Amino acid sequence: MQKIFVVSPTYNERDNLPRLAAGLFALDNPGLEILVVDDNSPDGTAEVAEELREKYDEKVHVLRRKGPRGFAASYFDGFRLAAKMGADLIVQMDADLSHMPRHLAEMLDMLNRGNYDVVIGSRYVSGGGVDVDWPWHRKFLSGFANQVYTPAILSIPIHDTTSGFRVWRTESLMDMDIDRVQSNGYVFGVEMIYAAYRMGYRIGESPIYFPDRQYGNSKMSSSIAIEAALRVWQILFRYRRLTPAMRKKRFAPPVSETGL
Repeated sequence: MQKIFVVSPTYNERDNLPRLAAGLFALDNPGLEILVVDDNSPDGTAEVAEELREKYDEKVHVLRRKGPRGFAASYFDGFRLAAKMGADLIVQMDADLSHMPRHLAEMLDMLNRGNYDVVIGSRYVSGGGVDVDWPWHRKFLSGFANQVYTPAILSIPIHDTTSGFRVWRTESLMDMDIDRVQSNGYVFGVEMIYAAYRMGYRIGESPIYFPDRQYGNSKMSSSIAIEAALRVWQILFRYRRLTPAMRKKRFAPPVSETGL
């Protein structure tokens, strides 16, 4: 049985978290657990997560961050803890329900059948899509960024580099050396997948439908989108000489998981 940790950073997501947990555990995957990485939410999200831990037989874990706030920093802290707790696979998944739990089963199946190192939940492959109520300019900008702008600059054959819904093999994620990633905003996802591509990791894309959040407030803004577009050029120059030989090969599963 694979031990699967869904790492989900939160900031003021007390309304969404119970719905996320219910959707994930409805998949009836016995190896699945959730790691909530809360960034000191003032709305009591961490307390809700603790209640869910009791409800779901301690398969929900809570990491209360005390360091500098940041989206990428929260994910990285979660990745490291999940690896230490023996995760075979680490799921990168936002808590706002735009990443729909029902797609996770398909992503896990693709990762295992195709022997991929990472599978991206992609809005821009056949069968994928975005919220039908998105205004035309939002659809255009997202599609242009993922299908034209970023692939052209980075020369990368991936249709949705900004998707934050991903399943990683823990060994691949850790050997990639996430300490090298410098971005701390939403663009860190582009940086991670470009580094993985340059280092020769096998990348798959599984179609997802991406709805708008129904509860709470979005953290995305036009200034964040503009910053992400500019930082793609920095990512290109930072990793253009990265090769598979630069994998760290320093990760080993916990002894309790190896049977030694």
